[in-house]
Amino acid sequence: MFNTLESMMRLDYPNYEVIFALQDPNDEALPVVRMVMEKNPDVDARVIISEFPHPRHMIQRSPEGRWKRFTSLKGIADRVDPEKVGVNPKVNNLMAPFREAKHDLLWVVDATIAVTPGVLGRMVEAFLDSPDQSTNINDVESHPLIADEERPPPTAGQVGLVHQVPYAVVYEKTWGSLIEQAYLNSTHAKMYLSIVSGTKTGTAVDSSGADIQNAVAIESCVVGKSCMYSRSSIGDIVTPSPTLRKLDPPPKGLAGFGPFMAEDNMIALSVWHDLKLKHRMVPDVALDFLGALDVRGYIDRRARWIRVRKMMTLPATLLEPFTESLVAGIYGAWAFGRLTHGALPGWLFFVLNEVLWLLVDLDVRRNLATNVRHIGPQPTTAAFIAAWAAREILALPIWTYAMLGSTVMWRGNRYRILASGEAKRVD
Repeated sequence: MFNTLESMMRLDYPNYEVIFALQDPNDEALPVVRMVMEKNPDVDARVIISEFPHPRHMIQRSPEGRWKRFTSLKGIADRVDPEKVGVNPKVNNLMAPFREAKHDLLWVVDATIAVTPGVLGRMVEAFLDSPDQSTNINDVESHPLIADEERPPPTAGQVGLVHQVPYAVVYEKTWGSLIEQAYLNSTHAKMYLSIVSGTKTGTAVDSSGADIQNAVAIESCVVGKSCMYSRSSIGDIVTPSPTLRKLDPPPKGLAGFGPFMAEDNMIALSVWHDLKLKHRMVPDVALDFLGALDVRGYIDRRARWIRVRKMMTLPATLLEPFTESLVAGIYGAWAFGRLTHGALPGWLFFVLNEVLWLLVDLDVRRNLATNVRHIGPQPTTAAFIAAWAAREILALPIWTYAMLGSTVMWRGNRYRILASGEAKRVD
């Protein structure tokens, strides 16, 4: 965790602030945060802790280097708890940082994510919709920050959200974490790069700086491990929650996403549909450091998100098995046999399909790691193939298991996923 948090303190950018958002003052991450801040005293950084059900506590380093703690009772809305606005702890933790951040342009990054120093500059360039490789993002005169009065929030047709494709790194090599790594660095990455990277009316940028037209571009789908957007834009969004829309008036802004488990996707959908703003992806990967995970934990995690998708986008979820290598190999072998009238055995097509599929996934993995090979242990090709094979074999059984239920375990509690995507605690 120290390395992931410290990567936020070593960004090559002229003016930024770091806010570490924690839920509990006893969080084991707090000592690590303090170590990171003490090692990087020149960075404008602070800690905000949401302590339920007590008022929020903020811990901040004084100019003399001492730590001080004080409380703030500043509310957000008359009918909404100032901190706990729903079942989603990430949204709850972000409420105070959203209000108190010094700049309008916010970059929300999970604690498991590490980035390279130049990422922030490239994300700001992508957000400003001007990927000019010849300009210097550190030139503040020619690139004023989004918080400056002369640079208003984005309007319809402009870029409203910038994100990254995750690249998984594993130190504790358990089978579950290795399978999750194989999934994120192959199947998930292919989906993300082919469907997610572009936008309705815009483009994404590849590692060479060229624009990539997104041929699919039928819907927004964003993983919130690393997302940048304007606070003003989020503040203009009326909650998509049917439950909260019954209030008069319904809440606006971040608080409106508290009932959702997949708040990242819901925010991205609202930016796309409600605000008519484009999405853009930068070429830098978000290094996702996975913790130890057993196979059962991997199965539960994948089933949880399938059940969320099932309730939100059932037609697309029903088609998911047909995008898996084994299912595609089976129906492809059948079709191949019919077309050739049995002249060539179907098993030959199946084997070739699996081999070519694996080669494509190996190439995706290799290209994702192009600029980050020096970070974290790299699994051997043999280990990746073994984890990849396990994931492919488990894919259909996990999908079937997930489709037969509608409740999920999340952070130690059981929830039922509603058709709106909201999560309702049932235990």
